[in-house]
Amino acid sequence: MKRYLNHRPRLFLKFSFFMYTFRQIFSQALKIAWQNPGLWFFGLFAAMLGSVGELELLLSSYGFGGQGIILAFWQGLATGGLFTSAGLRGIFQVLTTNPVFLFIFILIALIVLAVSIFLIWLVNVCVSALISETINVNRGQSFKFSRGFGVGLKKFWPVFGLIIITRLLAWALFGLGGFFVLLNFPGSVYLALTGFVLILIFILSLTFVSKYAICGVVLKDWGFKDGLASAWHLFRQNWLLSLEVAFILFIIYFAVNSLLAFYLPLILFYFLKIFSGFWFGLTLMFILLFFVFLFVQIIFTIFHWASWAIIFLLLSNKKESLTSRLKSGFRGI
Repeated sequence: MKRYLNHRPRLFLKFSFFMYTFRQIFSQALKIAWQNPGLWFFGLFAAMLGSVGELELLLSSYGFGGQGIILAFWQGLATGGLFTSAGLRGIFQVLTTNPVFLFIFILIALIVLAVSIFLIWLVNVCVSALISETINVNRGQSFKFSRGFGVGLKKFWPVFGLIIITRLLAWALFGLGGFFVLLNFPGSVYLALTGFVLILIFILSLTFVSKYAICGVVLKDWGFKDGLASAWHLFRQNWLLSLEVAFILFIIYFAVNSLLAFYLPLILFYFLKIFSGFWFGLTLMFILLFFVFLFVQIIFTIFHWASWAIIFLLLSNKKESLTSRLKSGFRGI
C-alpha cells in the first residue's frame, strides 16, 4: 500500500480512498493551469485545435465554430469559391496573362502552405506536451519545457492520426446524415430524425474514444491500434461519467465565454467614449482586451486537457476511485 501511494498523483494523496469528486479534479486542473505559466505556450497552440471540448467537433460540423483556426482558413477559401471550376478558371486566366502575378501567387501559396503545415505540426506536438506536463506537475514534479516538447515530438504521429481519423469519421457520418435528409419517400422524415440521433450518439462516442486514446498514447505508451481498442473499452465502461464530464466542461466554457462576450464589448464601448479621437489609446485598449480573451482561452484549454488527463488516469488505473454522480444517485434511490 505504501508503494502504491508513493506513485499516486499529488492531488490524490490528501483525499480519502474512493472519495474523489469532480470538484476536486476540476479545482486541481484549474490550479495547474493558473500556477504554471510554462504551460501557457503549449496551451496557446493546443487551443488552435478547438477549445469547446468534446462537443467542439459536433458543433463545428454544424458551422457553429470552434473547428480550429487552420482548418477554418482553408474552409473560408473554399466557401468563397476559390476551389470551384469558375474560381480555378479565373485564377488560371490571370496567371497565364501576368507572369509577375503568377510568381507572387506561387510564392504566397507556398508560404501559406508551409505555415499551415508547421502550425499543424506544432499544434499536435503541443497537445501531447500539454497532457504530459500537466500530469507531471500534478505529481509534484517541476515543469520542464524540453521534457514536454520531447514527448510531443515522440507522440506526434499517433496523436495526429487519432485527430485526423476522428474528424474524417465525423464528417463522413454527417455526410451520411445529409444523404438521409435528401431522401424523399414516405417515412423519410422519421428516418432522417432517427439517423440524426444515431449520428449524434456515434460522434459523441467517437470524440470520447479519441480523447481517451490520445491520453493513453501520451501517458501510457499505447500503440495506435491497441490504443483505440483500449480507449473504446474504457469509454464503454464509463460512458455516463464521460458525458457528465463533457457536459460540465462545456457549461463552464459557455458560461465564461458568455461573460466575456457581454463584458468585453461594454468595456471597449466605455473606453471609446473616454479615448474618443485618441486612436493610440483605443488601439492599445483593443489589443489589451484581445489578449485578455486569448489568455482566458489558453487557461481553459489547459484546464480542459488537465481535467481529462487526470480523469483518464483515475479510470484506467483504479476504476473505483471515480464514479458517475448520476449512477451513484440512481443507486441511492
